[in-house]
Amino acid sequence: MIATRMKGSEMTIEVATITNIDLQTSVEEELLWDPAILPASIGVSVTEGAVTLTGTVTQLSGRLAAVRAAKRVKGVRAIADEIVVNNTGIPGRSDHDVAEFVEHALQWNTMIPDSVHATLRNGVATLDGTVDWNFERRAAARVVEYISGVESVVNNISLKHMESAENIHHRIVGALRRHADIDADTVQVTAAGGEVRLDGSVSSWAEREQVEAAAWTASGVSTVQNNLIIR
Repeated sequence: MIATRMKGSEMTIEVATITNIDLQTSVEEELLWDPAILPASIGVSVTEGAVTLTGTVTQLSGRLAAVRAAKRVKGVRAIADEIVVNNTGIPGRSDHDVAEFVEHALQWNTMIPDSVHATLRNGVATLDGTVDWNFERRAAARVVEYISGVESVVNNISLKHMESAENIHHRIVGALRRHADIDADTVQVTAAGGEVRLDGSVSSWAEREQVEAAAWTASGVSTVQNNLIIR
C-alpha cells in the first residue's frame, strides 16, 4: 500500500508493509470465501510473508483447494503445505478398488487420451503415459484429486517434444507480452529442447503461476523450471 504525505512544501511517499497478522487474516478470509474448503479444519500462520497451512482434511481436493486459495492472496511469498489428508475412503475399499475408480474416471473424461494410465499404492495415485498438451496432463491430475481414497497424486505423464527451442522461446515470450496481467519485461525465458527456465521477478504469486501456465501452453514444452521470485 502506497500513501503520500505533505510535509511543508515537500511531498513524501510512504510504503505500508503488510504485517503478518494482516496477511494471516487475508488468507483466512480467502479460505472462508472458497466454497470448496472447510476452513474450520485448516490452521494458518504467517512469518515474513511465508504462510504455513496445517490441519486435517478428508479429501485431497480440499487440501489442494486451500493451497490454491492461499496463493491468490496478495503478499504471500511462500507456502508450507502441512495439511494432512485423512482419507479413509469407503470402509472395505482397497487400493485395487480405488484404482478401478481412477481408471474409469480417466476413461470417461474426453480431455484425457487413452495413453494415460494410473496405479495406486497406499492411497498414492501415480499417473503415467504420454500426451500432446499440458492441459491434458493437468486434466488427468484434477480428475484423480476428487476420488475418495486418493491421498496424493504423482504426475509422471510426459509431453511429446514437437518444437525447436527457438520456436518454444518465441511462442512463450509472445504469450507473456499478450497477457494483460503479466509484466513481460521482468521475466526472462530460456529454452533448451523442451526444457524451459523462467527467471526474474513478479509482483504476486498469482502472476508467478500465470507466467508458468503461459510457458506450459506452448507446444513442445516438457518441463518448466520456475525460478521467479516475488518482489
